[in-house]
Amino acid sequence: MSAAHPGLIAGVIRDESGAPVEGARVYFTDAPAPTPDVAALTGSDGSFSLAAPVEGAYTLECNADGFAARRTTVASEEADGLELTLRRR
Repeated sequence: MSAAHPGLIAGVIRDESGAPVEGARVYFTDAPAPTPDVAALTGSDGSFSLAAPVEGAYTLECNADGFAARRTTVASEEADGLELTLRRR
C-alpha cells in the first residue's frame, strides 16, 4: 500500500424512510494508517466527511440515538458520495 495525497470519505446518513439523520456520529474503527480519535457529526442534511490520510480500506461506524449502530468498510479512493442507512431500534 502506498501513501497518497489525503482524500475524503464523505456521504449521507439516512433512516429507513430515506430521511437524513442529523447528529449521527461517524468515526473510523479501522484504517490502513493511524487516524485521530475523532468523530464527524452529520449535519441537518445527514452529510458527513472524514479525512483519509492514505489510500486503503477504512472501516466506519455510525451511530445515532434511537438507531442501531452500522459498520461498513470502504476503499478511500471510492468513498465520496457514500450513502448509509440506519435502522431504528
